[in-house]
Amino acid sequence: MALRIGFAQEIITPELGVPLCGYFVPRPNTGAYDDLYIRALVIEGNDGERCAIVSADLCFLSLELIDRCRCAIKNIGIGYHGKIIFSATHTHTAPYPAEFFGDPADETYLAHFAMKCALAIKRADAGLAGCTLATANAYCDTLAFNRRYWMKDGTVITNPPKLDPEIVKPEGPVDYDIPVAAFMQGGKIAALLVNIVNHTDTVDGDVVSADWPGRMTRAIQNKLGFDVPVITLIGASGNINHFNPADAAQTSSFAEATRIGNGYADAVTAVLKDLKAVAADDVKFVSSVIEIPYCEITDEDAARAQAILDKPFDGENGDMTARGLARGEGAVARFFAGQLLDYQKNCSGKSRKFRLVSMQFGNDIAISTLPGEPFTEIGMAIKKASRFPMTMIASLAMGECGYIPMPECFERGGYEILPVDGGAPAHDTAIRLIEEASALVK
Repeated sequence: MALRIGFAQEIITPELGVPLCGYFVPRPNTGAYDDLYIRALVIEGNDGERCAIVSADLCFLSLELIDRCRCAIKNIGIGYHGKIIFSATHTHTAPYPAEFFGDPADETYLAHFAMKCALAIKRADAGLAGCTLATANAYCDTLAFNRRYWMKDGTVITNPPKLDPEIVKPEGPVDYDIPVAAFMQGGKIAALLVNIVNHTDTVDGDVVSADWPGRMTRAIQNKLGFDVPVITLIGASGNINHFNPADAAQTSSFAEATRIGNGYADAVTAVLKDLKAVAADDVKFVSSVIEIPYCEITDEDAARAQAILDKPFDGENGDMTARGLARGEGAVARFFAGQLLDYQKNCSGKSRKFRLVSMQFGNDIAISTLPGEPFTEIGMAIKKASRFPMTMIASLAMGECGYIPMPECFERGGYEILPVDGGAPAHDTAIRLIEEASALVK
């Protein structure tokens, strides 16, 4: 057994009252449905080189927070701090990882998070033991939907109202495949990597939760009869969620997160009997750096936004739903007008650098990272180009750059295309990411 792995996790549930991230305004939390975790899987190949995967129950991981974690890991004597994939599960009921829509993160929580990250890596590193690797492919086509829909007026709306007669069809595809990798020790599963393409915004409200990935982990453990470590890598799902407009049922609650988690657990555990051993006995960590410019905001764009803010506003028409976003009226129009002006001031004309990583197990499995929330077509294109029989796409990894739509989407509508402070990469970003990430796995 040339591969060795170690796993550890730490609870990162915030104190009562720490605001939750993911919506237009902060929501001081009033308690917790379940705990949040940061999970660390350390892998050592046959040459003795080590690398790791860190998955955190947060909405996203900023470049600054990743750097803080790397420093904490380095300070405890871990030399491979530069060979770690940092990813988020994207739950919208966890604390702010960074400033978001002008609201600050809780500094005490960020310091606590970095410390917990380093502790998880240290404990995982200390527990390294030999393993073999096996894979299986699950599939589920009932829990994820393309959330952007063509309407009869020729526009695209994100999350249109349920049973809306104006809906024509989804704008794009859904990736229903669920790659599963199992690390085996003594004939028993020692850790699972599960790669699922779906948004993680199910619970809603002001109560802390790890959302459906947390419920899926619990359900898998219950089905297997022991607390197997599960790391969920969220695939390219910037335009995918659980919202089915053809079904009038409730879509935001902890019960819904439980339903989805249980559904994915059923799909994953059903294929564990089909696990096939792979011969991988080494792990490679290859990467490249891509510079991603922000969009350019013209003076004309800014003038239109300022004109919206200059109009009298009595506080009415505060509809922040899909229809409100599509109409661009009232509070919605003012919010995005303000964001555009902030974007022009803070982002337009600048760029950011992101590290794209491919963690490769022999010639059998590759994990490819993407920053931010890429549309699912990006992940599907990289998987198609890959030479590896199994390619996992880890989005929300190695930094946050906002939604990454396909270039043709920008003229159609939906809120993913709108510039917001800190997001909105240049319109060609999807194509460049496909090219750069594919080059690492060809």
